Amino acid sequence: MYPKGVLIVNGFHLYVLVFIGGITLFTILLALRRKKNYSSMSGMIVSMYLGMNAGLTAGITFGSVYQGDLFLSTILGMGFGILAGCLCGACFGLLSSLEGIMSGLMGGMMGAMLGEMIAADQANVLIKIFLLLSVCTIFLMFILS
Repeated sequence: MYPKGVLIVNGFHLYVLVFIGGITLFTILLALRRKKNYSSMSGMIVSMYLGMNAGLTAGITFGSVYQGDLFLSTILGMGFGILAGCLCGACFGLLSSLEGIMSGLMGGMMGAMLGEMIAADQANVLIKIFLLLSVCTIFLMFILS
């Protein structure tokens, strides 16, 4: 276990976190550009989907890195999910933003618990699966427009 307050992440986990940030940024730019093509319900769906997947992926990542410190991994996973869901939802309105916040919060908590419960090699497989689902957010944007 690492000392408290020290953020230690290896190359793969750093790649995952940067990739989640890139997907979030790309989705936000796409939402701002094509905002008039989406209904309010579509905006809520996209922000919920992105917040949940970003929270789950980040939660599993931090849960596997900080095994034994559930509080820290939960807070970090929730933070990533809330930030992604809120930023994406802010493009569509207040209700979409609230939807993204709550789904990011829930996804971060579930991901951190899952990352704590499984072994590191199994966590890496799940991280790759959830990264693929996070990329599917971009395809969801085109389907819902």
